[in-house]
Amino acid sequence: MTKPHADSARVDKVTCIVASSPVSWADAARNAVAEASKTIHGLATARLIDTDVLVRDNTTVFRVKLEIQFQLDRNRTDTAGEQVQVRRYLIVANQTLAAEGLEQLVREKLALSAAEFHVLVPQAASTATVDRSGLISPNMQDRIIDRHNLAVSEAEQRLKSFRVTFADLGSSLTAEIATGDPVAAIRRIMERASFDEIILSTLPEGKSRWRKLDLPTKIERAFDLPLTTLVQGEPQNG
Repeated sequence: MTKPHADSARVDKVTCIVASSPVSWADAARNAVAEASKTIHGLATARLIDTDVLVRDNTTVFRVKLEIQFQLDRNRTDTAGEQVQVRRYLIVANQTLAAEGLEQLVREKLALSAAEFHVLVPQAASTATVDRSGLISPNMQDRIIDRHNLAVSEAEQRLKSFRVTFADLGSSLTAEIATGDPVAAIRRIMERASFDEIILSTLPEGKSRWRKLDLPTKIERAFDLPLTTLVQGEPQNG
């Protein structure tokens, strides 16, 4: 069972089920997942534990035992007092966070179902060259700190603007700013929370550092989640 986190309140339950098929073990496993999905919301993983074969009246039956893991943290109470199940989205954005396209996409997701969003604003780590002695001069160190503080301040302003917009949408929003590799930052979040989809908002080809790094492909390879890549121009307000 995963540890619950204050932001996501994720709690997973693990249980075992047995399913059979006259065709194959693979077909039995598919039957198990299909049937479990009818009554279990938030099914996360299904792990094969054991297989055997039953022979009855010259008929072979393939059986599988699966350990399934599903979430218990997706039920919420809406403003009318009704129980609803939410979908959770991880938004990864920086310079395009305040652009209109992301707001529109969020509205579209909310129109489909109740949803919660967590925003990750990755910041590239500042780098500097060293002199012949192998040291970074105090002036260079100060410039690195200043550049980092400016980048974080700009990210905070974009995030503040997005929060204002989001307040009108009537959904839950959490957010954080992280320095360094975006994939590593996403992985740290995944260790303490769960999501149904990742939304990556980037600048167009030629302007986007993330596109040059092929970040969409890296995210798809690293995480077994649907990825929506939204290409936007820079917002008019900065």
